[in-house]
Amino acid sequence: MKSILTRFSIRVLAPLLFGLPVLLIGLWLSMAWNRQSQQAVTRLADQGINEIHRHTSDKIADVLSMPARVSELNQHLILDRTLPPDNLASWRSTFVRESKSFDMLSAISWGSADGRAVWVSRYADGSTFWAIKDDPQGATMTEWKLDTSGDVIEDTRHEFDFQLASRPWFQIPRDARKASWSDPYVWVGGGASEDKTLGISYGIPIYRADRELVGVIDADFSLKDLSHYLSQLEVGKTGMALLVSDDGRLLAVSDDTPVISSQGSRMRSTDSLNPLVSAAGRYIKGMKISGDVNFRFQANGKTQFLHVSPVGKEVGLNWLLMTIVPEQDFVAEIESEFARSWLVSLLAVVMAVVLGLAAAHWLVEPLTQIVTSVRRIGQGDLQTRLDIQHAPEYSHMASEINKMAEGLQDRLRMQKSLSLAMEVQRNLLPSDSPQITGLDIAGHSTYCDETGGDYYDFLDVTGTDEDTAVLVVGDVMGHGVAAALLMATARGILRSRCAVPGSLADFLNHLNNMLVADTQGERFMTMLMVTLSAKKDALRWASAGHGAPIVYDPKTDTFPELDGGGLPLGLVEGEEYAEYWQPGISHGTVVVATTDGLEETMNEQGEQFGKERLQSLVRQHAAKPAEEISNLIRQAVVGYRGANNQEDDLTFVVAKVV
Repeated sequence: MKSILTRFSIRVLAPLLFGLPVLLIGLWLSMAWNRQSQQAVTRLADQGINEIHRHTSDKIADVLSMPARVSELNQHLILDRTLPPDNLASWRSTFVRESKSFDMLSAISWGSADGRAVWVSRYADGSTFWAIKDDPQGATMTEWKLDTSGDVIEDTRHEFDFQLASRPWFQIPRDARKASWSDPYVWVGGGASEDKTLGISYGIPIYRADRELVGVIDADFSLKDLSHYLSQLEVGKTGMALLVSDDGRLLAVSDDTPVISSQGSRMRSTDSLNPLVSAAGRYIKGMKISGDVNFRFQANGKTQFLHVSPVGKEVGLNWLLMTIVPEQDFVAEIESEFARSWLVSLLAVVMAVVLGLAAAHWLVEPLTQIVTSVRRIGQGDLQTRLDIQHAPEYSHMASEINKMAEGLQDRLRMQKSLSLAMEVQRNLLPSDSPQITGLDIAGHSTYCDETGGDYYDFLDVTGTDEDTAVLVVGDVMGHGVAAALLMATARGILRSRCAVPGSLADFLNHLNNMLVADTQGERFMTMLMVTLSAKKDALRWASAGHGAPIVYDPKTDTFPELDGGGLPLGLVEGEEYAEYWQPGISHGTVVVATTDGLEETMNEQGEQFGKERLQSLVRQHAAKPAEEISNLIRQAVVGYRGANNQEDDLTFVVAKVV
């Protein structure tokens, strides 16, 4: 070996002896940095996409809950004859007000069992129409355009053929005999518009006490708003998001990919003109997807990341949210930097005689720092910061890695803030049940997120007898921090009002007017207030869009049917609420007040827990203490839910006359 080396000039050996190690070390470090950087960036990208899916799922659930909530609201108004079925013309002001309050809805409709119908509809061009068919025997419907105040523009009157029984929004709930979603349908934008989009409706059949159908109340929603929302998401650099129904047809897409075929029918994802969408549709065709899953597949000659999540289960829909991101969005910059560092290593070999070890150190040291820092960040040390005064590429890379670490720290701080908010909110709920002679009371609340909108309380109202309890149960629209803030506001207003005597209706009137001033009708909550006495044989209650309490009389082994209530709180200023009462409250009577999260808990087959199952539990365990009844209800709900996630807050109060 020595003899071979001695044959070469030092001018040749120096570049070899200094340049080759520099080349090898530079390549080794570049490859190590490239591998670990790709792993770290891919992990962070997965976290980011998971976060996008979680927030998007919540947004879709909130948006899709609107048709159901508006239909339920109108159901209450019809049952208490605020909207009288025998005078459809009087409904216009209420429907117009609701249409303005819930501008994501495209139509609010009613169809009577005798063939009469009425609706307010809003089209893609922003125009609003009022239509009514008041003659059960007639074959036409009359429609007018409305001005911005909701008044009829007389010269826009026109008539068209209309048969209520042929309309899917009426047929489906009527035949199912329960609240139901329609299949998504193709809908034209109104007037002379050719702007086609997809819509979906939610209808509730309403029956008389003798189970005879009164009619169907319905709310329609345009899926074009979901496409607009998806288009605002940042999914990688060039990724896309789409919604697909359970039959594999497109519902909404983040770009201009058509969801409706040229023949005017809904398009399957596998038949999409977008090769990425069709390839993703074929890839998951036939799969049963019940939770978040990640795939990789080839399309357009590139590796694509596919993330799929089920959405809409909260409102009874089985849809899929899909995001498609090219692998290059994650690794292109890393590969570019790797190629650049390799060229720099080659240049270092050429200049090794002049630069020698200094050049090697100059090139390798920044990469070593970057690799070490990326590794530490990947291991969870988010305090790591890079301070590299070097070539612009390295400085830029260090700056981006620092920003990445700061972003992760912000997310952790946000998580801690949510945990603190959860602790503060839980402290707002009663820590102990009230000790009232002759009454046994227990309450419970479990939130599905860090913070929630459910609320229960035991009020100490001035002037109330010592043997009397004032119980409150409330449910704010939606979940999260906004719902928690509205819940805390309502609690503060109620407790401050306790210093002034008054009826339950007075409390709801006061709370509603205070909340409307804050929410401007954009958010609302339902509430039930109950007064129960150990000595008086009557139960009193008042409701704001909330279900009546469940009362079990062990002497007669019956559950009296209670009804009555008004609009949810925070929608309309000046709403007047009423107080109701139920006699026959004697020893052993059990009263249960709940939010809708209990009865609407779904099992793995998509069936709700329901009121009858709750009543059966109360009847079976009525002789036990309130706290034990509360625990048994909670255990029954958890067991019924099975492997499903808790999709809504679970809150209830059990009170017993002992």
